[in-house]
Order: sequence, then structure tokens, then C-alpha cells
Amino acid sequence: MDEVKTLGFDWEFGHEELALEVSSYADNGCLYIGLHNKTEEGFDHFGKLTVNLPMSSMIPPEPNEAYIDHFLSKENLRFIKKHKLGVVLPEIGFSGYCAYAKVAFDMERLREFDPKGVEGYLQRRKEQDAPKKETKPKKRKHEQKER
Repeated sequence: MDEVKTLGFDWEFGHEELALEVSSYADNGCLYIGLHNKTEEGFDHFGKLTVNLPMSSMIPPEPNEAYIDHFLSKENLRFIKKHKLGVVLPEIGFSGYCAYAKVAFDMERLREFDPKGVEGYLQRRKEQDAPKKETKPKKRKHEQKER
């Protein structure tokens, strides 16, 4: 079994070694990045790096873009910058009384930590973003003209 790669995360309660989980939000396919801390028994859910803001903008985000969860926002942004996971963009998302920073993630860098998750996510986005073929309904026999 492959060793799970982790990254150091520092916050007010100390230091954590976190694994990344890359997936998508079920309702719109936007990028989801979960955080799991390493314990003696395995990995426990620590939190999420991204938040789902489907109504934050009329323009859907690029496949590598996501809004950063407001909880631990400063620590999350410091974590992203420290480990070169992405670049903070100037756009801000809003929901309720909160503002959310937007990040363009480096998908190749994320692949180092969750290759299967990144592959699955990119495949789902490719299918979601593919132009839908319009098929003309077939004429029924009674609608066809006789020759």
C-alpha cells in the first residue's frame, strides 16, 4: 500500500500533518478539497479547504478554481501559499455575511497528494463541461409523409 503524503498545517492549537482529498461537490461538480489529519489509528476528517458557493458568481469557476472555506481562512491561505498548492486570485465570493477568497489550484501539485482523486475530479469535469449533443426527435410513422 502506498504511503499517504501529508503536509504540515499550523494553527492556534498546534501543528497537524494533513492529507488532501480531491473530489467534487455533488450538486454542481465544483472542486472540493478535504483535509484529513494523521493520527495513530489512521486519518480523521479535519475539515475542508474549499467551500461550495454555486451562486457566488454568474460565471462558473474554472475547473482548478475554488473558494476557500471561511473557517480558518487565514490559516488555510497560509497553508496553500506555503505548500505552493495554488495562487490566490483577486476575485471574492460572497454568501450571507461572509467573503471567501478564490484560489486557482495547481492540479499537478494536488495530484502529488491525491492522484486518484484528481483524476476522478478532472474526468467528471470533462464530462460535465462537454457540449451536449442535441438530438432531433425521430419522426413517428404517422408523422412521416407518404411518397
